[in-house]
This record gives sequence, C-alpha cells and structure tokens, in this order.
Amino acid sequence: MKGLRLTIARQTVSSILDTLGDDDFFNIIAYNEELHYVEPCLNGTLVQADVTNKDHFRDRLDKLFAKGIGMLDMALTEAFELLSNFNETGRGSVCSQAIMLVTDGAVETYDAVFAQYNWPDRKVRVFPYLIGRESAFADNLKWMACANKGYFTQISTLADVQENVMEYLHVLSRPKVIDREHDMVWTEAYVDNTRPQAQKLEDAQGPVLMTTVAMPVFSTKNETRNKGILLGVVGTDVPVSEILKAIPKYKLGIHGYAFAITNNGYILTHPDLQPLYEEGKKRRKSSYSSVDLSEVEWEDKEDELRNAMVNRQTGSFSMKVKKTVDKGVFLYVFIEQCRTTGKLRLRQKAGLNPLHYPLYKPE
Repeated sequence: MKGLRLTIARQTVSSILDTLGDDDFFNIIAYNEELHYVEPCLNGTLVQADVTNKDHFRDRLDKLFAKGIGMLDMALTEAFELLSNFNETGRGSVCSQAIMLVTDGAVETYDAVFAQYNWPDRKVRVFPYLIGRESAFADNLKWMACANKGYFTQISTLADVQENVMEYLHVLSRPKVIDREHDMVWTEAYVDNTRPQAQKLEDAQGPVLMTTVAMPVFSTKNETRNKGILLGVVGTDVPVSEILKAIPKYKLGIHGYAFAITNNGYILTHPDLQPLYEEGKKRRKSSYSSVDLSEVEWEDKEDELRNAMVNRQTGSFSMKVKKTVDKGVFLYVFIEQCRTTGKLRLRQKAGLNPLHYPLYKPE
C-alpha cells in the first residue's frame, strides 16, 4: 500500500480515532512481514482513547510507510490475543470489542484464525475497510465481516472516508436499540468561548467551564426496531456552575469544598483546577480538560478516593494527609449525582466542622 491508498488509509485510521471517547481503549498495529506497533512503547496493551493519546497516535501515523508483503494472519492473531489478554487481566469491561482492519486486500479468508480465537461466540466484531478502487479481494473481506458480525466498507477516495467510517457505529448500536438502552454521556470540563451565553458569563465571572450531556436517538418504530437504526445524537451544554448549585453549601462547613469528576477520573470541577495560564489569563492549557483526580488530591496515593468515586460508591471515609502548612485527617462524603456519570464529593477537615449529614441526592 503506497501513494494515494496509503494517504486514504491514514485518514481512515484518524477518522476512526475521532469516533472513540474516554470510555474506549485502543492500539494501532501495522504489519508486513513483521508486526509493528505504531507506538513501540505500548506493545501488547491498549491505551485510553483520551485526547492526548489520540493526538500522539495521529502524529505516529505520518511515519508509517509501505514495505514488503502484508501477513494478515499474523496481524489478526496478535489483535485477538491482545484483546483477550487485556480482558483476562481485568483491565477491560468486555463491553464491545472490535478489530478495524484497514487494508488494500486479503488473499484468503483466514477462517482458521477466526475459528481459533473468535468462534463460536463471536465476541469480537471485525470491520474490514478495503482501500482503493480494486475489488478483487472484496469477497474475502466481506466474508470476514459477515462471519464475525461486522460490516464491510470500501473506500476509494478521501471524500468517502468520513461517511464510510461511521457505518460501524450503526452495527455496534443495534443491541442497544433492540434492548432500548439509552446511555447518557457527560463530557469533561471545557472552556467555551463561542456561544453568546458563555461570553456574557465570561465577561462577568472570567472563563466559564462547561460540560456537555448527550445521548443517542434510536428509531423506535416496530418495523425498524430489529435493524437498530441510529438516528442521531441529542445533547445540551451545561455550565459547571449550574451543577454546583445543587450542592447545599450549608453542609460544606468553613473549611470544606466540593469537587466533581467524570466516570474516568478526570476533574469536572475543583477549586485547584486552573484551565488558563496565569499570564494574561487568556491562553488555555493544552491538557486542562484531562486532569486526573490523583493529580489534584495528591494525598490519595493509593487511589482509594479516586477508585471509590469512579466505581460510584456511596457513604463516607476518612484519610490521613500531611502537608507543609497543615496536618490532619480529612473526611470525604460521597454525594450521588442522579442520572450522571460524574460524581460530587465533599471534603471537610475533621475537628473543625465534622460532617454528620445524610447523603444528599438532588432531584
């Protein structure tokens, strides 16, 4: 694969990365006579599809080049073993697993590999993307897709990339449509300077952190329900300050404060979160939207607090901390935020205003 087809392949992989979110894990493997992980430091594992990782892999894609003959059976074996090992070690949720095969041809169907790793359960879907106008190998790739509950797509030009990449989402969404599952997603915090409402708030209060809540819209018609048709996505932007209004401030105490994280442990709001550089306070930090809780609540060395929040535990617990200006025990009270993937937490220094309040659940 070289020339225009290599360019189309790179753009296809980049577009697939655009469809992944913080809840997804991925890796990219190039192959010829040997296997080459796009990022050699991440051999044999999957990484979270956050903005930083996706941008890093995109930069590595530009260094790919065509050389030799592609040994597809070896690449498929590595991909299946990678998914299996990742899930067996408890790092994966075994929710939806897929192999996105971007290639300019397949000389056979490699049914022996699928029989060994994926049949009869077919837990891993295979989505072949045939690059180029040639259709000599289309039948083999179509067979792979049908035999592994996937979808075959041929991409001939750069203009076809975006539309054809999105086809796999309709396949993955079918079980949710049939089961009538409508998962709600809350994004990380971000600074929105484009909307007039945000600009008005920014003029009065400084930079405004926003979060977006979204959910899929499926066709519920009885005649199309089994086809699992994804109609689109509906969502709205919410200022983080509006979420904080749901917290009863009288329960915080003098030395207490509230903070919230996403279901991936990223800070949604925290008193120590600083999205802008101090100088001029106009330039945003590149990674302000992916600050992990462990980077802010640094006394949580064993991730006890972080893991409890991500796992949506309720109740309270205390944790000893030691700082330069202040020593003591801090009590963390979990406040369940209804119908969101984020969680709100109160932090109170023990001995000053102990928290003995019932857990608060906003309506």
